[in-house]
Amino acid sequence: MKRIILYTYILVGTLLFNGCGDFNDINVDPNNPSSPDTRFLFTYACKRVPLFTMVGTYDPWNQLYPQYLSERQNIQYSNYAMVDFSVGPYYYENIRNLETVIKLNTDEATKNESYVTQLGSVNNQIAASRTLRAFIYMHLTDILGMIPYSEALKGDDGNFTPKYDTQEYIYTDLDKELTEAYTQFNEAETLNGTFDILYSGDISKWKKLNASVRMMLAIKLSDVKPADGKARFAKAYADGGIIDNADILSYKYLLETANQNPLYDNVVISGRKDFAPSKTILDQLIAYNDPRLEAYADPNQNGNYDGVPYGISQNEIANYKNTAVFDPLYYKQDAERVVISPSHILLIQAEAAVRGWITADAETLYKAGITASFGQHGLSGQIETYYGQNAIKLAGTDAQKIEKIAMQRWLGNFMQDGVEAWSDWRRLNVPALKPGPAATVTHIPYRRQYYPDDYLTNKNNYDAAIAAQGPDNFDTRVWWDTADNN
Repeated sequence: MKRIILYTYILVGTLLFNGCGDFNDINVDPNNPSSPDTRFLFTYACKRVPLFTMVGTYDPWNQLYPQYLSERQNIQYSNYAMVDFSVGPYYYENIRNLETVIKLNTDEATKNESYVTQLGSVNNQIAASRTLRAFIYMHLTDILGMIPYSEALKGDDGNFTPKYDTQEYIYTDLDKELTEAYTQFNEAETLNGTFDILYSGDISKWKKLNASVRMMLAIKLSDVKPADGKARFAKAYADGGIIDNADILSYKYLLETANQNPLYDNVVISGRKDFAPSKTILDQLIAYNDPRLEAYADPNQNGNYDGVPYGISQNEIANYKNTAVFDPLYYKQDAERVVISPSHILLIQAEAAVRGWITADAETLYKAGITASFGQHGLSGQIETYYGQNAIKLAGTDAQKIEKIAMQRWLGNFMQDGVEAWSDWRRLNVPALKPGPAATVTHIPYRRQYYPDDYLTNKNNYDAAIAAQGPDNFDTRVWWDTADNN
């Protein structure tokens, strides 16, 4: 009940933040209220986090691109018919909220006001907001490449046409922002655990998330700026990331219609069951005798884990009615949505160890990553049999080791951060995913396209971005994605 009341307050706070103001206060800018409560601004920004795992169930593209899901009713999205991606709400709702929290805590005139101090100490509010802002920006630039960044949200200063910054610049600045935020966190001070719906005010966990995001950024520089990637990764690794399931980044849905798991909406409320675990991942799990198979899916009526092939035509879908379905744990009304797991971070560290970026044993980290994934799904104790397989054991050349590490990241990231899984594929081509037979494109998209509403009023800067980056289509690669692997 406490959480339900909290979300009601958040909605009210958001309406006040974006509302029309008081008729008796005609000289006040209605879009910039004089006392927005940082508690509600911060909580609302946290609500964007699970969208990087699955954008509702209308077009869960970030689970479709890595081929974790297949469509089982109407073939609309796995043929890549939806091409653009809107960043607007991420800016004007979430990043703006976080920047407002930072501004209110930085301004001497407001930092001691009750509508600011109730969220927590100045240091922790700013550090957590900078960390979450960087987390959001990382995903946006990984999806699109060049985006407004250094001049974003400067409308109050009269800049309504921000330039698009290069991804190289954004990555460099995000690492700086996160490194500064890490030192700003103070575990002896507070962050309101009721309104911090990600980590309940645990600053030690925020610091681990901060270091983990820096590692996620740094590892993507392996092909374009390996020296910078190595230096940034080593610093983040020394600071310590998410390596225990107790520190997992997840979003907790509620037994409440206003904030329930979107898959519950689709499977239970609507009874549509539009999506199911794809044949691509189920077949790979079967080939590896992987016990996570039973954690991810339930078998069909014959007791088999037959998946729906990815990207088939509408005419073919009728042949696949008796297939494996989601394990119910994924579509309970209050089912938790894991975003970043310790398995993902440990396996990133294993790759860094193979590359010689950190002084650590790659096999130890690799095995720890698999163990963490098994433990996350209640499969502890099965690691030795699984690891004993030649297909799993970390052996061979460095390139072969990185391929195995990447495969385990793909297997472990099912229904988690799909943008990260897609980024892994773009950088390493593991697994060797291909579009389905009904697709009209020859490869899985390398990026999404800009959304018309996001650039039509800023056309000159949009034109400059595509002149620098390449055509605004699926074939253009983001900065860190080279053509070496796919």
